[in-house]
Amino acid sequence: MGRFIDLTGQRFGRWTVLRYAGSHNGAAFWECQCDCGTIRNVRASCLRSGESKSCGCFMVEVTAKENGQKRFKHGMWGTRLYGIWHNMNQRCSPSCPKATYNRYYGRGIRVCPEWEHDFEAFAKWALSSGYNDSLSIDRIDNDGNYEPSNCRWVTKETQANNKSTSRFITYNGETKTLAEWAKKLNINYSTLRTNLSRGKTLEDIINKRDL
Repeated sequence: MGRFIDLTGQRFGRWTVLRYAGSHNGAAFWECQCDCGTIRNVRASCLRSGESKSCGCFMVEVTAKENGQKRFKHGMWGTRLYGIWHNMNQRCSPSCPKATYNRYYGRGIRVCPEWEHDFEAFAKWALSSGYNDSLSIDRIDNDGNYEPSNCRWVTKETQANNKSTSRFITYNGETKTLAEWAKKLNINYSTLRTNLSRGKTLEDIINKRDL
């Protein structure tokens, strides 16, 4: 661990430090477990400053009658919505999986401060913005951050069409993704993609249907 102070076993708010998780751009990260069970890598400076006190899954209400006992305020830990929030934060952190690093954190995609450490704020936005268990969170601007003004709840089909890897084709002033054109023309997606890769234009395919 070099020059880093060993935080193993220490508590910061509701985090318990489990082990050193490596460094990124000179910043030390520690694998921590929240009292609710969530495990996440947290920046050492955020632990020491109190910026990160928990995974954000709950707020503690303490009164004299409760004698210092903790209790869940929102009761949504373990739900699908909580999982979406957790995964959103994970893929936008420097410790995100290598498979997603270049698609999110590596190209500057971040979670806004309002949501990053506060699940309740995220849940409140989600439930007032049309969330249901059949929808997924989607960034309107694929190069923008996860924040209220740039997020919406959409079907898997809509989300797939909004990926940064989607291929857009314009024909007769109408712009659609390759998947949308395949659906509109009732053509197999793979067949359409193969013919386009062989040099045929969408106009050739529409007019000649030479597939």
